Amino acid sequence: MKRLPLIGFFLGIFCSSGQESTINPTYGNDIAMNASHLMVDQSAYLIYENAFSKNFSAGIGVWYGRYGLNSRNFNDGYGKYTRDYGITPYGRWYVRGNQRNSFFLQIFTSLYGGRSNEVRRRTTTEGYGVYRRETENYTNLALGMGMGQKFLLFKKRISLELMLGLGGDIIAEYYEDFGVSVAQSGINLGFRF
Repeated sequence: MKRLPLIGFFLGIFCSSGQESTINPTYGNDIAMNASHLMVDQSAYLIYENAFSKNFSAGIGVWYGRYGLNSRNFNDGYGKYTRDYGITPYGRWYVRGNQRNSFFLQIFTSLYGGRSNEVRRRTTTEGYGVYRRETENYTNLALGMGMGQKFLLFKKRISLELMLGLGGDIIAEYYEDFGVSVAQSGINLGFRF
């Protein structure tokens, strides 16, 4: 009879220590970098994400490319336009919650800008039409939607994300050749804290 309380005591300690080890800490912040942008065109796309709940989060991405402010060659970039920067706030809904791997839907807006290099017709003071190649700065705003899959690795501290999102311009259509002005895609590697 004396063994029964002793066995119960050790069983209680064993069960409570087992429960503590299965509890995983929740990390609400994620800092990531888009690895595919870095590998393909040597541009940097940094992302910060904050989880409000198990299913919803919001974040912001900042992009700067090698065809940036110091680039003079328009043939390297998008033809007659360069894209110098992009700021992309977004909101996400994780379908199965922020688990080890979860599918998500995303809505985003993108404020981006750069320079245009086009031939424009100008009228002189005498009234003659003259065509000149001019370089001007532009800023644009786009809305879009995306989807992806997020994997949490190494005790949920490292995040790996695969995503694809497409968006269209609100202010003006600068990329008439493509039809889609903003595309978010790639492989994001991040650290959660």
